[in-house]
Amino acid sequence: MGGSLKQKLFKSRLTKIDYFIIVLAAIFFPLAIVLAAIRVLVTQRHNSCKGRNNRLFGWVLVLTFGVMEFLIMIGTMDDNDVDGLISSTIVLGIVILIPAIIMFVIANREDKKFSSLLQVYSNAIIRKRLVHIGQIAQDARVTPAHAARDITFMFEERMLPYGKIDNGMVSIPSLLNKSESPTQGEFVSRSGQRVQYTLGNDAAESVNSERTETQVGSVPKSVECPGCGARTVVTQLEKKECEYCGTMIVA
Repeated sequence: MGGSLKQKLFKSRLTKIDYFIIVLAAIFFPLAIVLAAIRVLVTQRHNSCKGRNNRLFGWVLVLTFGVMEFLIMIGTMDDNDVDGLISSTIVLGIVILIPAIIMFVIANREDKKFSSLLQVYSNAIIRKRLVHIGQIAQDARVTPAHAARDITFMFEERMLPYGKIDNGMVSIPSLLNKSESPTQGEFVSRSGQRVQYTLGNDAAESVNSERTETQVGSVPKSVECPGCGARTVVTQLEKKECEYCGTMIVA
Protein backbone atom coordinates (compact mmCIF):
# COMPACT_ATOMS: atom_id res chain seq x y z
CA MET A 1 0.00 0.00 0.00
CA GLY A 2 2.87 2.33 0.76
CA GLY A 3 4.78 1.51 -2.42
CA SER A 4 5.63 4.25 -4.89
CA LEU A 5 4.07 4.47 -8.32
CA LYS A 6 6.40 3.80 -11.22
CA GLN A 7 6.60 6.62 -13.74
CA LYS A 8 7.98 6.11 -17.24
CA LEU A 9 11.23 8.01 -17.80
CA PHE A 10 10.40 11.35 -19.37
CA LYS A 11 12.19 12.37 -22.57
CA SER A 12 11.43 15.79 -24.01
CA ARG A 13 10.62 15.83 -27.72
CA LEU A 14 11.38 18.43 -30.36
CA THR A 15 8.33 19.93 -32.08
CA LYS A 16 7.82 21.02 -35.69
CA ILE A 17 8.81 24.55 -34.72
CA ASP A 18 12.06 23.25 -33.23
CA TYR A 19 12.87 21.26 -36.37
CA PHE A 20 12.16 24.32 -38.49
CA ILE A 21 14.66 26.36 -36.43
CA ILE A 22 17.26 23.58 -36.72
CA VAL A 23 16.87 23.39 -40.51
CA LEU A 24 17.06 27.19 -40.68
CA ALA A 25 20.39 27.01 -38.86
CA ALA A 26 21.86 25.21 -41.89
CA ILE A 27 20.65 27.99 -44.19
CA PHE A 28 21.00 31.17 -42.15
CA PHE A 29 22.34 30.40 -38.70
CA PRO A 30 22.25 33.95 -37.24
CA LEU A 31 18.46 34.04 -37.60
CA ALA A 32 18.17 30.51 -36.24
CA ILE A 33 20.08 31.49 -33.09
CA VAL A 34 17.75 34.47 -32.56
CA LEU A 35 14.62 32.32 -33.03
CA ALA A 36 15.99 29.65 -30.68
CA ALA A 37 16.66 32.31 -28.05
CA ILE A 38 13.08 33.63 -28.36
CA ARG A 39 11.75 30.09 -28.14
CA VAL A 40 13.66 29.52 -24.90
CA LEU A 41 12.54 32.81 -23.34
CA VAL A 42 8.87 32.06 -24.05
CA THR A 43 8.79 28.43 -22.82
CA GLN A 44 11.59 28.09 -20.25
CA ARG A 45 9.16 28.61 -17.33
CA HIS A 46 7.68 25.18 -18.11
CA ASN A 47 9.65 22.35 -16.51
CA SER A 48 8.60 20.07 -19.36
CA CYS A 49 10.32 22.36 -21.89
CA LYS A 50 13.70 22.87 -20.22
CA GLY A 51 15.28 19.71 -21.60
CA ARG A 52 13.87 20.35 -25.06
CA ASN A 53 15.11 23.96 -25.09
CA ASN A 54 18.67 22.94 -24.23
CA ARG A 55 18.56 20.20 -26.85
CA LEU A 56 17.28 22.69 -29.46
CA PHE A 57 20.08 25.15 -28.73
CA GLY A 58 22.60 22.31 -28.85
CA TRP A 59 21.54 21.28 -32.36
CA VAL A 60 21.49 24.90 -33.57
CA LEU A 61 25.07 25.34 -32.33
CA VAL A 62 26.19 22.07 -33.97
CA LEU A 63 24.80 23.15 -37.34
CA THR A 64 26.26 26.62 -36.89
CA PHE A 65 29.65 25.03 -36.30
CA GLY A 66 29.24 22.88 -39.41
CA VAL A 67 28.24 25.82 -41.65
CA MET A 68 31.03 28.07 -40.40
CA GLU A 69 33.59 25.28 -40.75
CA PHE A 70 32.42 24.70 -44.33
CA LEU A 71 32.77 28.40 -45.17
CA ILE A 72 36.27 28.53 -43.67
CA MET A 73 37.30 25.46 -45.69
CA ILE A 74 36.15 27.13 -48.90
CA GLY A 75 37.97 30.36 -47.97
CA THR A 76 41.27 28.58 -47.29
CA MET A 77 41.08 26.13 -50.20
CA ASP A 78 42.84 28.41 -52.70
CA ASP A 79 45.60 29.41 -50.27
CA ASN A 80 46.20 25.86 -49.01
CA ASP A 81 46.39 27.34 -45.54
CA VAL A 82 46.14 24.12 -43.58
CA ASP A 83 47.49 25.66 -40.38
CA GLY A 84 44.90 28.44 -40.56
CA LEU A 85 42.11 25.90 -41.08
CA ILE A 86 43.24 23.85 -38.08
CA SER A 87 43.49 26.95 -35.89
CA SER A 88 40.03 28.13 -36.95
CA THR A 89 38.57 24.69 -36.30
CA ILE A 90 40.02 24.60 -32.78
CA VAL A 91 38.69 28.09 -32.01
CA LEU A 92 35.23 27.25 -33.34
CA GLY A 93 35.24 24.01 -31.43
CA ILE A 94 35.95 25.84 -28.16
CA VAL A 95 33.52 28.69 -28.82
CA ILE A 96 30.62 26.75 -30.40
CA LEU A 97 31.00 22.96 -30.29
CA ILE A 98 31.88 22.57 -26.59
CA PRO A 99 28.89 24.71 -25.49
CA ALA A 100 26.70 22.56 -27.75
CA ILE A 101 27.87 19.39 -25.99
CA ILE A 102 27.22 21.04 -22.63
CA MET A 103 23.68 21.86 -23.81
CA PHE A 104 23.01 18.20 -24.61
CA VAL A 105 24.30 17.12 -21.18
CA ILE A 106 22.08 19.71 -19.45
CA ALA A 107 19.09 18.58 -21.55
CA ASN A 108 19.43 14.99 -20.35
CA ARG A 109 19.82 16.16 -16.76
CA GLU A 110 16.70 18.35 -16.99
CA ASP A 111 14.70 15.42 -18.39
CA LYS A 112 15.79 13.19 -15.50
CA LYS A 113 14.97 15.93 -13.00
CA PHE A 114 11.50 16.36 -14.48
CA SER A 115 10.97 12.58 -14.46
CA SER A 116 11.60 12.56 -10.72
CA LEU A 117 9.19 15.47 -10.31
CA LEU A 118 6.50 13.59 -12.25
CA GLN A 119 6.98 10.66 -9.88
CA VAL A 120 6.39 12.95 -6.90
CA TYR A 121 3.22 14.39 -8.48
CA SER A 122 1.86 10.91 -9.24
CA ASN A 123 2.47 9.70 -5.70
CA ALA A 124 0.97 12.86 -4.19
CA ILE A 125 -2.21 12.68 -6.29
CA ILE A 126 -2.85 8.96 -6.68
CA ARG A 127 -1.33 7.41 -3.54
CA LYS A 128 -1.57 10.22 -0.99
CA ARG A 129 -4.84 11.57 -2.45
CA LEU A 130 -3.70 15.20 -2.26
CA VAL A 131 -5.96 17.46 -4.30
CA HIS A 132 -5.01 21.01 -3.34
CA ILE A 133 -2.33 22.50 -5.60
CA GLY A 134 -0.67 24.16 -2.61
CA GLN A 135 -0.33 20.83 -0.80
CA ILE A 136 1.01 19.08 -3.90
CA ALA A 137 3.48 21.91 -4.52
CA GLN A 138 4.70 21.69 -0.93
CA ASP A 139 5.12 17.93 -1.27
CA ALA A 140 7.12 18.40 -4.49
CA ARG A 141 9.02 21.42 -3.14
CA VAL A 142 8.05 23.67 -6.04
CA THR A 143 5.89 26.75 -6.36
CA PRO A 144 2.12 26.31 -6.82
CA ALA A 145 2.41 27.90 -10.29
CA HIS A 146 4.98 25.32 -11.36
CA ALA A 147 2.91 22.50 -9.89
CA ALA A 148 -0.20 23.66 -11.75
CA ARG A 149 1.67 23.84 -15.08
CA ASP A 150 3.31 20.45 -14.58
CA ILE A 151 0.08 18.69 -13.59
CA THR A 152 -1.74 20.27 -16.55
CA PHE A 153 1.03 18.85 -18.76
CA MET A 154 0.49 15.42 -17.18
CA PHE A 155 -3.22 15.59 -17.98
CA GLU A 156 -2.49 16.61 -21.58
CA GLU A 157 0.04 13.80 -22.04
CA ARG A 158 -2.25 11.26 -20.29
CA MET A 159 0.26 10.61 -17.53
CA LEU A 160 -2.66 10.86 -15.10
CA PRO A 161 -6.25 9.61 -15.37
CA TYR A 162 -8.64 12.01 -17.05
CA GLY A 163 -9.12 15.11 -14.92
CA LYS A 164 -8.55 18.83 -14.61
CA ILE A 165 -7.48 21.62 -12.27
CA ASP A 166 -10.41 23.70 -11.04
CA ASN A 167 -10.00 26.60 -8.61
CA GLY A 168 -6.66 25.31 -7.39
CA MET A 169 -7.94 21.77 -6.87
CA VAL A 170 -7.07 18.63 -8.82
CA SER A 171 -10.24 16.84 -9.88
CA ILE A 172 -10.02 13.26 -11.20
CA PRO A 173 -13.48 11.62 -11.41
CA SER A 174 -12.17 8.05 -11.48
CA LEU A 175 -10.25 8.53 -8.24
CA LEU A 176 -13.24 10.18 -6.57
CA ASN A 177 -15.43 7.20 -7.45
CA LYS A 178 -12.91 4.76 -6.01
CA SER A 179 -12.56 6.72 -2.81
CA GLU A 180 -16.27 6.74 -2.00
CA SER A 181 -17.31 4.47 0.88
CA PRO A 182 -20.62 4.10 2.77
CA THR A 183 -20.98 5.91 6.08
CA GLN A 184 -23.83 3.63 7.18
CA GLY A 185 -24.20 -0.11 7.02
CA GLU A 186 -24.84 -3.40 8.71
CA PHE A 187 -22.63 -6.35 9.57
CA VAL A 188 -23.18 -9.77 11.06
CA SER A 189 -21.16 -10.82 14.11
CA ARG A 190 -19.79 -14.32 14.62
CA SER A 191 -22.70 -15.06 16.95
CA GLY A 192 -25.15 -14.27 14.15
CA GLN A 193 -26.28 -10.94 15.56
CA ARG A 194 -26.97 -8.17 13.03
CA VAL A 195 -25.41 -4.84 14.04
CA GLN A 196 -26.14 -1.52 12.34
CA TYR A 197 -23.61 1.28 12.48
CA THR A 198 -23.07 4.89 11.40
CA LEU A 199 -19.61 6.39 10.88
CA GLY A 200 -18.90 10.03 11.64
CA ASN A 201 -17.17 12.31 9.15
CA ASP A 202 -13.68 11.68 10.56
CA ALA A 203 -14.07 7.91 10.46
CA ALA A 204 -15.58 8.01 6.97
CA GLU A 205 -12.64 10.01 5.61
CA SER A 206 -10.08 7.69 7.19
CA VAL A 207 -11.46 4.59 5.44
CA ASN A 208 -11.75 6.05 1.95
CA SER A 209 -10.80 3.57 -0.78
CA GLU A 210 -10.72 0.60 1.65
CA ARG A 211 -13.22 -2.28 2.04
CA THR A 212 -13.74 -2.95 5.74
CA GLU A 213 -14.79 -6.26 7.28
CA THR A 214 -16.08 -5.92 10.81
CA GLN A 215 -17.20 -8.88 12.89
CA VAL A 216 -17.52 -8.54 16.69
CA GLY A 217 -18.61 -5.69 18.95
CA SER A 218 -21.12 -2.91 18.81
CA VAL A 219 -19.33 0.24 17.48
CA PRO A 220 -16.93 0.10 14.52
CA LYS A 221 -13.66 1.99 14.89
CA SER A 222 -11.08 3.04 12.29
CA VAL A 223 -7.64 1.76 13.36
CA GLU A 224 -4.20 2.29 11.84
CA CYS A 225 -2.12 -0.87 11.37
CA PRO A 226 1.11 -0.67 13.45
CA GLY A 227 2.90 -2.67 10.80
CA CYS A 228 2.24 -0.90 7.49
CA GLY A 229 0.09 2.11 8.39
CA ALA A 230 -2.98 0.94 6.47
CA ARG A 231 -6.33 1.84 8.04
CA THR A 232 -9.18 -0.60 8.52
CA VAL A 233 -12.40 -0.76 10.53
CA VAL A 234 -12.65 -3.17 13.45
CA THR A 235 -15.09 -3.40 16.34
CA GLN A 236 -14.32 -3.05 20.00
CA LEU A 237 -12.27 -5.89 21.57
CA GLU A 238 -11.84 -7.51 18.17
CA LYS A 239 -8.57 -8.84 16.82
CA LYS A 240 -8.21 -8.66 13.07
CA GLU A 241 -5.37 -9.52 10.70
CA CYS A 242 -4.22 -6.69 8.42
CA GLU A 243 -5.02 -7.62 4.84
CA TYR A 244 -1.85 -5.91 3.62
CA CYS A 245 0.93 -7.09 5.95
CA GLY A 246 -0.69 -9.70 8.23
CA THR A 247 -0.14 -7.77 11.50
CA MET A 248 -2.82 -8.35 14.12
CA ILE A 249 -4.90 -5.21 14.80
CA VAL A 250 -6.81 -4.63 18.03
CA ALA A 251 -9.43 -1.87 18.42
